[in-house]
Amino acid sequence: MPPTIRTALCATLVLAFASLSLAAEPAKTSPAPASHPAIAWTAAQVQAAGVTTQTVGSTAAGAAAGLVLQGTVELPPQATELLSTPVAGVVQQVLVGAGQRVKAGEPVARLLSPELVVWQRELLQAQAQARLAASKLARDEKLHAEGIIAGLRLQDSRTQNELAQLALRERRQTLQMAGASTTSDTLQPSLTLRASAPGTVLEITATPGQRLDAGMPVAKVARNGQLAIALQATPEQAQSLRPGDLLAVQGCKTPARLTAIVPQVSAGNQAVQLRADFTSAEDCLRVNQFVQITVAGRPGQGAGSLSVPAQAVVRQQGLAYVFVQTPKGFVPTAVVLGAEGTGQTLVRSGLKAGDVIAVQGLAALKGAWQGMGGGAQ
Repeated sequence: MPPTIRTALCATLVLAFASLSLAAEPAKTSPAPASHPAIAWTAAQVQAAGVTTQTVGSTAAGAAAGLVLQGTVELPPQATELLSTPVAGVVQQVLVGAGQRVKAGEPVARLLSPELVVWQRELLQAQAQARLAASKLARDEKLHAEGIIAGLRLQDSRTQNELAQLALRERRQTLQMAGASTTSDTLQPSLTLRASAPGTVLEITATPGQRLDAGMPVAKVARNGQLAIALQATPEQAQSLRPGDLLAVQGCKTPARLTAIVPQVSAGNQAVQLRADFTSAEDCLRVNQFVQITVAGRPGQGAGSLSVPAQAVVRQQGLAYVFVQTPKGFVPTAVVLGAEGTGQTLVRSGLKAGDVIAVQGLAALKGAWQGMGGGAQ
């Protein structure tokens, strides 16, 4: 056998034996993470250490649950009614005062208006013209049916009747928009301004004896059950909020609803502007009032999120832990946290509903954990 072939054959045999040797060795795996030992205390020790527990329950809150923000109550434009005079006149009487509650249709002020008398006269004239045109049309239709008049004359009568009816509707609608009667046969110079919806009088801008031009304001009314709350949040806080989140308002039983998050920050303080609507008849807020709100939840979200007291969480080497009570004792359990609010912290994973965790006496439990080599920081 030539030397070159013998050398190549020997090399092949060596590689084959090496492969068989590697295949025969057992595969090496990474060791599983060690579980933390339970802190096995007796009932007396638990009581002496001041440890109290709480059962974890699911919550429908969003990632910002428990977040506390400050805001100011505002009156949105759609909730403001400005009562103005539709015709020029003189204020005869103001029937309400600032802060007074009014019902829908309740009189607010009375005016005397010569212009209103002119409108009523024009309505009566339009009614007479409409009756005359209708009578003439009925007569011409009869004459045309008997062949006495031409069709062109009948067409002219129909046109005059349509114009008369149109003028009548115009005069009637003008008085209806002014809030005056359209069925009276007499001229009435007095006009009563009425609230169109229930609300609270914010301001009276007219006084008895004052002459007003058409369109001048008389009173400003805030409709019931329509308030807004202007809020500010940091950009980090705003990221965890969503329109539709429910907000618990301090001093109110009914929650507000987050409706808008402005997609920019204020140049002065770099805060994100938020807006919430409070559409309840509950009398607990006033315009320009400073309020405190807490993010309470998100409608329609499932019960996959858990909330625990903030003091129940301890730290170890950059990780978060809670002490879960088991039959063997308290086990330090790693958890992944969400947003942290006032007094509450959202837990995304590591716990399940029904777990019992320690919420008081954490210093003693942490000390016992360090004594076991936990290395808590």
